[in-house]
Amino acid sequence: MKKNNWLLVGIGLALAWAGAAGADSDFSQFIANRTLQVEAQQLEIDGKYAKAAKRYLKLAKRTKDQKNQAGWTLRAADCLFTANKSHQALEIYKNLMANSPFFVPYEHVVGKLRVIAERFVDGNGTFLGLRDKQTSIAIYELIIREAPAIHVSLQDRLRMAELLKETDRPEEAVNAYQATLKLDPGLDDVRLELAFLLAKLSKTGDGDGTKLRAAVRHAEAVKERQPTHPRRKDIDLLLRDAREQDAQRLLNLGQFYLRPSHQRSGAARRYLLDVLRDYPDTQAGWEAKKILNDNPSLREAPAANDSAKPAAKP
Repeated sequence: MKKNNWLLVGIGLALAWAGAAGADSDFSQFIANRTLQVEAQQLEIDGKYAKAAKRYLKLAKRTKDQKNQAGWTLRAADCLFTANKSHQALEIYKNLMANSPFFVPYEHVVGKLRVIAERFVDGNGTFLGLRDKQTSIAIYELIIREAPAIHVSLQDRLRMAELLKETDRPEEAVNAYQATLKLDPGLDDVRLELAFLLAKLSKTGDGDGTKLRAAVRHAEAVKERQPTHPRRKDIDLLLRDAREQDAQRLLNLGQFYLRPSHQRSGAARRYLLDVLRDYPDTQAGWEAKKILNDNPSLREAPAANDSAKPAAKP
């Protein structure tokens, strides 16, 4: 019996010692973390932001609570941001948005990311001052992907589209505008930017006129909804140029089928008549009329094998 009592006492003492040791360990950890925090804050006050960031990151690793961990990590990213360590700050902000979205303020992080994106555009705060618009585009893509609503990221979408155009990626810019309009068809300014871009692209390759027709459709939609739009003159100029361009496209097809190597009188006649009928007030309309007048045979009915008019130049 006595032997059992001594055994219980021994176990109790062992547990008490372990508890005391654990408490001492927790207290030591608290003191160590507190020391790191004070050091980091003092370094930040002294303007030594890169060194402060290292302390905050170390503190985050020692912290078990996920919310506090995200908070110290965000503080480290902000220090690196202030120190113009754009690449390092960017990676931390990206990780926070991916792994701790509920513990970091979206607008705060996005505000920093926007500044970093423009740093890469200008080459400020980047390695060797090199400009890197591709990275800027990737940052805006991240912002858009994480945005809670389209209107929160609308300016980011427009900026990304501008950068895509500046980096010779116009087709991707078209996709960006279209994706935005799909989410909110009432954004007339976005629709107008899309119209202008499509009209520009149509001049460099638009065999069947699809891009030009889309540009006209979007521009006319804006004009109908906003007759006094601030860019009304630009809209009217786009529509006028589109008429000239489409007329010229049809005229070119008519002239193509008049060449001896591609002779198809019926097809040429139909294209020329289309120009004359739909665009009589254009330069191409005047040229089509002259060609028809100078070639009486084109006014005759087409031969049977010319009855089908090709849709575009082979």
